[in-house]
Amino acid sequence: MTDLGTISGAALNQYLVSARAAGVDPARGLVHAGIDPALAEDPEARISGERFEAMLIWLIEASHDPLFGLHTSQFVQPGSYNVMGYIAMSASTIFEALSKVALYEKLVGDMGVTETVMRENLVEVRWICRHQKQPARRHLIENVLGSWVLYTRWLADNPSLSPELVLLEHAPPENRRLLEDYRKIFGCEVRFNQPWSALVSHPDVLQHRLRQPDPQLHSTLEAHAARKLQSLGIETTLAQKVRNRILASLNERLPRKEQVAEDLGLNVRTMHRRLQEEATSWQDILDNLRQELARGYLRDTGLTQMEIAEKLGYSDIRSFQRSFKRHHDMTPGEFREQGGDSSQPPPL
Repeated sequence: MTDLGTISGAALNQYLVSARAAGVDPARGLVHAGIDPALAEDPEARISGERFEAMLIWLIEASHDPLFGLHTSQFVQPGSYNVMGYIAMSASTIFEALSKVALYEKLVGDMGVTETVMRENLVEVRWICRHQKQPARRHLIENVLGSWVLYTRWLADNPSLSPELVLLEHAPPENRRLLEDYRKIFGCEVRFNQPWSALVSHPDVLQHRLRQPDPQLHSTLEAHAARKLQSLGIETTLAQKVRNRILASLNERLPRKEQVAEDLGLNVRTMHRRLQEEATSWQDILDNLRQELARGYLRDTGLTQMEIAEKLGYSDIRSFQRSFKRHHDMTPGEFREQGGDSSQPPPL
């Protein structure tokens, strides 16, 4: 039997709010699944995935709504995603927000895994659901994809923003009149009985600017998320652990790799070897993190290049300018003048 891990109280609450709107008393569902109501009210709580699944199936049946999961997406809010939702709020672009999902989605729960792939000049954001039992699986998939679309519209301050296409692995509802509900949520064609479930969009959509970017808050929230992962004992790759250690210290001083290795219980040689096994290196992680933060500071703040160089731990402004031009084929000043549009889009 597959271990379903845990779900956060924050994510659970979205389903409880939806149940109340459907005229169902969610307390009965909690009792049925053996979930302490106090846990359901605590966004930081972790609830057994098996108990969550039992509660969800009870809510689906009690609501008599064949699209309960899809309709639940309408109750998404930043808190539904734990700190990950607030990290997305402070990001500069949809791409930047999406890139954090793989790093921090376990803070929301173990319901599934996100993958972003290019296929035929389109971007597919796939969600691989961990739950196998029906009808929970179907409703979870529809909720997650619907919530992503609605939350992204809010982040981008664009109610008409929609994917090109939605793919769903399961069959369409027996009542074909319900297909209009999919159109209302997704705003595009929905295809059923597909090999996987995904949102399909043109790559340009990923560069859409968000409504309230805040690079300094963004890095602070990421450091907080990294500490939460550690406190929960959630395993991440060594590259992610190194990145998070650098991020947590960067606003104060650039951490020495010897100190980061020691913090992780490794010597420098072992850290380098294990990072190489993950197809990366200390310098790659440091450079990529610096460039990500630099783009945000240049795009969304009035900080001078000197101030940005100091924040990112460069020895002087010229070192920062050389590094930025090497990565982006333009100077920091040119990047800022163009409104934060790099000639080289970030990799997926």
